[in-house]
Order: sequence, then C-alpha cells, then structure tokens
Amino acid sequence: MKTWTLAWMALLGSITGLAAAEPQPSTGASTRPDAHKYASYDYSEPGKKVKIRLTMPEGLPVVRGILVVAPFSGGDTRDYYREVWFREFLHRHGFAFLGAVGTSSHVENVRIMPNALKQIAEDSKHPELVDAPYVATGFSAGGGFASRLLVEVPDKVIAAVIVGSRLNLTGITVTDAHRGTPACIINGEDEHGENEAGGMANVVAPVLAEHRPQGALWGWMTVQGLGHARDCQEVLAMPILDAAVRLRYPVDGDVRKGLVKLKAIDPKTGWIADNTTWKNGLTAMAPAKEFKGAIAQSSWLLNEDIAFVYRAYATYNRPLKIISPRNTTESARDQVWDAGSAVRINVDDSKFADWKKLELFDGVKKVAELTRGPAVFTIKDLKTGFHAFSVLGTNEKGVIRPSDPVLVVVRRPAAGPR
Repeated sequence: MKTWTLAWMALLGSITGLAAAEPQPSTGASTRPDAHKYASYDYSEPGKKVKIRLTMPEGLPVVRGILVVAPFSGGDTRDYYREVWFREFLHRHGFAFLGAVGTSSHVENVRIMPNALKQIAEDSKHPELVDAPYVATGFSAGGGFASRLLVEVPDKVIAAVIVGSRLNLTGITVTDAHRGTPACIINGEDEHGENEAGGMANVVAPVLAEHRPQGALWGWMTVQGLGHARDCQEVLAMPILDAAVRLRYPVDGDVRKGLVKLKAIDPKTGWIADNTTWKNGLTAMAPAKEFKGAIAQSSWLLNEDIAFVYRAYATYNRPLKIISPRNTTESARDQVWDAGSAVRINVDDSKFADWKKLELFDGVKKVAELTRGPAVFTIKDLKTGFHAFSVLGTNEKGVIRPSDPVLVVVRRPAAGPR
C-alpha cells in the first residue's frame, strides 16, 4: 500500500473521515501468516474420479456447517480454504471447508458427498458433519455444483452463490423449499451460455422470469467487460453467504441433535434490484415492500447492506474506481487486515472530476465523506468480519454515480504469538 506523508495528509485535515493532527496509522493488508492450524481429511471412492477434502480449524468443538466450494473443470479447490475470505468465514461461523478435485457429473457428486461426510465424521470424531447445513459457491462447473446442491437438498442449503454458471432446474419440480433458498448468480457480461448469440442471459433470465413472481429469493447480475473467468467475485459472494448464515441459522440451532431447521426468510424483508437498470448509471433498488418495477426482471437481495454492494457491482459504466485495495488480482486472495487496524482507500476520480461530494459506504453504512480532493479515505479501528466498501459520487449537477466495490477482510485474533 502507498504511504502518504504527513504534509500531504495535513491538506486533508478538514475533510470528514480523515485526521491530520496526528500521524496516520499503519494501513494496508497484513503479510503475517495465518496463525490458526487446520486438520484435513481426504475421501475418494474406487472407480470415481472425484476426490474430496474437508478441512476444519483445529480445536473446533462443533462443526456448525460446511462451506462447499467445488472446482471448475480441471481445477482443484481442496486447499482453497487458505484464501482469506474462505478462511475467515470458517472462523467467523464455526464452519468446515469442503473442496474437491476431479470431474464427475454434478448428480453423482451430490450422491458421493454424503458418503464422504459419513466417513470423515468417523475419522475426525465429528459425527455432526453428516447433518451440517451448507453454504455453497464456486466458479464454472463449481457454480454448477452449487446449483445442483440447492436443487437436490434445498433444506440443507443456507444460501448459494453461483459464479460463471446458471441455476439449472431442468427435470425437477420446483418447490417452495427451492424458492426459499437465497441464491445469487454472477456472470460475465461477455460470458456465453447455451445460446452463443444471447450469452448467459438466454439461460438465466427465463428462470428468474418464471420463479421471481412466485417468491423465489434469487438474484442475478453480470460483470461489465468480463467473460467466463474467476475474477474475485467473492466481493459479493462472501457478504451474501455471511449474511445468510446470520439470518437463517437459528440461535439455538444444535447440529449435534440432528438436522438444523433453517429459518425461513420473509421475501418482504429483503431488497429488490431492477435488472433492467444496470446500464442506467445507477442500478435502481428498493425495499421489497416498496419495489414498483417488474418482479420478473428483478433480483431479490437479503438486506440493504447486500443491496448496496450489489448496486456498486452490477452498475455499468462506473466513472469512479477504487484503485487500492483491489480484489482483482491473485494477491487479493491473501490480503487480510487485523482487527483494530486501518485501511486507506484510494479512488480514481479522473472520469468524474467535477464531483462535489464523495461518500464512502461500508455496506449501507456511510463511514466517511469528502467535499474536496484528493479522493483518499482512511478508515480506522476496523472490526472483524467482511467490509464491502463502495463510493457514491455526486457532481455539480446532482448526478450520482457509484464506484466498484472492494472487499476488505478483517481477521479474528488467534491465540498465541504470530
């Protein structure tokens, strides 16, 4: 991260959210290694191509659930738990991580998974694994598996984020349990589906058009300029999965007593985005009770926090860009901040130079404001968890435009020296 001089910061002393009267705290992602230890258990079946690995933090007394991240074709997600957003999710919620390598049909893999969990439950002495609920995500074929898991066992899926794929309902009878499982699909703008001319819109939009009016808690967005690629879509996926666990996992839920009855979500408590407005400068969204657009062309979102992140990510032609920190490089998967530290957020405002106000949001919470440049924010005393920051800029004509979102992961302290 770039270091700014005290003289430079003094120029910003009157700007909300920045302090120049004292030296600025050390900012940026930590390079110190993860202090936690993990236990991994492998499973495979004779004659089957897929190999499964379940990893849990050492000393975890009860595995409350499982984060499932299946691989893309030719990929290997068995060690993806090391990526900071997945790793911190485990510690935040008391979950284990399930990854895999190898190719088989999604249907076969869904049938193999209970066998794997039964054996690993015995090996790890965690019998609750067989009843643990899932959150699921993945890219390409991994997204397809997240979709299949929702289709096959909706009562055990807390939420799913399907990246680079679709929610495939072919050959099933869609029930209220399916529609009541929160799901979000993230595709690239230039990603092709079964119809090359229309891209993924031809296979995704009809599913929402049919089931959103029936109350399906499903959403969809495309990333401008992106094809079929994994490009840190976790900026939206992880806040969704994090929020879903907090909303759906009962406070008194005890997986040691059997299947946890996940809490149903009233669709009216969510937020809705208008999918027809992605290219209108600022994606339109509203509380579900107040939404006036076409439900068949809309995305349901868990809450206002998620709606703000979605709007920043789904809106096209954003003139503001957060240049650091970024979530679009391989190194972003290792960036982590310590609780109590600070993050400096640098914004490229060159395409929105006549701004009168820049507002920084952490989800829906406004955390800082600038009324003159340079476009730099410093946020201190970070709390543990996922922070999805985005900027709203207002120019002299009252036009409001967003930046892209960035995900800052703040880790829980681990016992012992680092």
